[in-house]
Amino acid sequence: MQNRTLCVCFASVLFACGLGGSSGCASDSKAPQVADAPKPQPVSLAQIKSELLQTKTQVQLTTDSMNTLGKSSPADADPNFNKYSEEYLKLQAKADFLKTRADDLKAKAAAYYEVWNKQAEVANPELQRQAVQQKADAEKVYNSIRNQMQLARTAFNPYMSNLKDVGNYLRGHLTPASLQSINGLVAKANDQAKEVNVHIDAIVGLIDQMASATGEGVKTMTATPGSP
Repeated sequence: MQNRTLCVCFASVLFACGLGGSSGCASDSKAPQVADAPKPQPVSLAQIKSELLQTKTQVQLTTDSMNTLGKSSPADADPNFNKYSEEYLKLQAKADFLKTRADDLKAKAAAYYEVWNKQAEVANPELQRQAVQQKADAEKVYNSIRNQMQLARTAFNPYMSNLKDVGNYLRGHLTPASLQSINGLVAKANDQAKEVNVHIDAIVGLIDQMASATGEGVKTMTATPGSP
């Protein structure tokens, strides 16, 4: 009977000390405070430009690996296919990430236009004339960026689709006949890659214009194969 009473008392103590959901009893120490995660810094025009140039480089690396694969000898077909698959996955990762950067760039362009839209409200005739011209330039850059991004997307999506088809078609069937049969698809992907890069170059040029007008410095960057 005494043992039973001790057990009941022990259980009551455990419950009161917090194991049953309440707080208090033996320890009143507070849980450590978790610091708030730092807010992400706004993306800069320089960063967007750099990532676009890296994507352009990856487009070229992927296209080159596809061309090499299409001309493979039987001995080189397997390693060339593996290299192509690796470059394709890298490009896919950059494509997914750049969807966010496209939104960032549109927001930057919209903010750029809004600045000069407000500046045009000044009363001084000379300042107003300058502001109206800047507003017109800003509107042109804003519309051009949106158009070029849409054109780049229109070219990029079928390009990626063709790259994927090349990989799926050849996977496990790296025969000379199979490699020969993708010649038309390879030629089409090459043309699409050139078109994608034309639009990337146009967007980069527009970023430089916007950076120059806003004072947000963008260093001249050259994408090199294998750059991070």
